[in-house]
Amino acid sequence: MSGSLASVSTRVGQLCRAKLFEDIRASGRDVVSAYVESPTFGGNSWLAHISFLSGFEVRDEDADALLMAQQRDTLVTTFARRGYRTVAVMPGLQQSWPEGAFYHFDDIYDEKRLNYHGPEFGWWAIPDQFALAKMDALEVGRRPRAPLFAFLPTTSTHTPFSPTAPYQPDWARILTNRPYDDREIRQVWLDVPDWLNLGPSYVKAISYAYRSLGGYLRLRADRDLVMILIGDHQPPAAVSGEGATWEVPVHVIGRNASVLQRLIANGFLRGLRPEHPALTRMHAVVPIVLGAFGDAEKTERPSAS
Repeated sequence: MSGSLASVSTRVGQLCRAKLFEDIRASGRDVVSAYVESPTFGGNSWLAHISFLSGFEVRDEDADALLMAQQRDTLVTTFARRGYRTVAVMPGLQQSWPEGAFYHFDDIYDEKRLNYHGPEFGWWAIPDQFALAKMDALEVGRRPRAPLFAFLPTTSTHTPFSPTAPYQPDWARILTNRPYDDREIRQVWLDVPDWLNLGPSYVKAISYAYRSLGGYLRLRADRDLVMILIGDHQPPAAVSGEGATWEVPVHVIGRNASVLQRLIANGFLRGLRPEHPALTRMHAVVPIVLGAFGDAEKTERPSAS
């Protein structure tokens, strides 16, 4: 990536992060952040998922298969014992998922069950904003219900990162059979990925993910939720550059000042700009996050990761 283009992409990224922070604050919440070291780089995201959800570091397929053959506590079972309903919202899941039996989710929503009828963008069919809206309709908005723990791996930031779906301000419309105007669809479909320079496409995809998450936080400003955002791995070296670290950000968003203060006491920083080096490895951040909740879950219920 040329120096001038890199500086433009960096500036766009800064503006999008600032917009997400504005959305967080407008929803009555605050955020703390840190870097953690992912067990994988540029792909194999399921190794990061199992490391974070299990609290065990998993860096290869053999370790992944070995761990899943065991009976282990996970974040899912930990919340389930506290009376939470646990669900996985998996917009990229198109086939059987044996890992679900290891995690012991109460329910799993794959691509078919999410039932998206809009246009496809990028590698996967379902845009992040639709996945968030559908999760809200199926689970968050259900009344009465138990407290909810939801795991949602976003898909719009998957290589090749484009075309990126347009953001739809009307969240009710995103669930219909015509979520976008034809003009919007034609415009984004003209954005063909440049396989020799994926940096700009990556920035657009991240920007869309931030916009969708920030929009959801505003939409559900009435909900007493905690949102944990964690990067599963760095993008491929074609985007992240030669010699890039394996460090990824983790952000914890919520209203409970005691929870956020405990995280700060353990090395998190207030805001959306963590500092290097990494606080710890991805699997090791799990007890830090759980410890920060403590008894606060009685008044603030962690809802989505």
